[in-house]
Amino acid sequence: MNNPVAIGVGTREIVVGAGTPWLSRLRKPAPASEPVRVAMAQEQCCTETGVLDALRAALSPALTPPPADAVAPAVQAPVQKRSACLVLDDFWGNHAILRGDFRTLRPRELEEIVLAHFTDTYGIDGESLRVRFRVQRGGRALFASALPHALLDGIHEVSASENVGISRLSLCLPQMLNRIGSGADGGEALLLFVADELLQAVMIEQGNWVAYDSQRLFPGDAGDASRLAVLAEQLFERSATKANLRREDCNIYLFGIETELGPFARHFAEAFRLEQPAMDCSPAQRLMEYAQ
Repeated sequence: MNNPVAIGVGTREIVVGAGTPWLSRLRKPAPASEPVRVAMAQEQCCTETGVLDALRAALSPALTPPPADAVAPAVQAPVQKRSACLVLDDFWGNHAILRGDFRTLRPRELEEIVLAHFTDTYGIDGESLRVRFRVQRGGRALFASALPHALLDGIHEVSASENVGISRLSLCLPQMLNRIGSGADGGEALLLFVADELLQAVMIEQGNWVAYDSQRLFPGDAGDASRLAVLAEQLFERSATKANLRREDCNIYLFGIETELGPFARHFAEAFRLEQPAMDCSPAQRLMEYAQ
């Protein structure tokens, strides 16, 4: 009962599985139990209410103690609060890469700049957001993420009611970027992340993330490579930071849902598929695996 928990929060499903204790990484892993899956009601998909209801339903069976007839110690110790790592689909938050000279600014000043950006760009009240940010190497670009306070508070309240403490919570994109690094060997490139509801692009220059843009996807878009290639072209035009950078000279690296490379190769210099986990599972399970 004291083992950590890994939680993947999708737009239509939540998956809860066993986490990986730090000490166990030094040993041969034990067979993993089947994760608990809870689908959101159709009318609650892509809503905060759907997330919180599904999270409560998923945590209860995932944390159910052994049956009463199981062998128990002579003195029953109190059940300790379990820790959990949680990764959310990027649908639930916002990202940005800001450019400027951030080398001498204090964290509070950086936070004010980030909040002002999300307010101006999305019309969101800064008081309703929780932001995280990281200045890139050289101090000329800043990567930021934002999540609604209401969603975060709800997740912590539901988890606490099930005796779970959230030790780490993140959107998916930072997790993917940390795993793949720049994704390109020097020069300029466009990283494209394809999910069911969202297409995200990160522009790379000299190994740094210098620009970000995204595009909501409609049903059927994620499976249409030609449509995605056109959208990728638009994202490139909005993300390119150099006036002389041409799409035909820029490589594109794809990550996420499997799609044909041909249409992208016709729009960019070359198209590559980044190494990634198997895609034969649900989006929420992949998020859970990132949380592990």
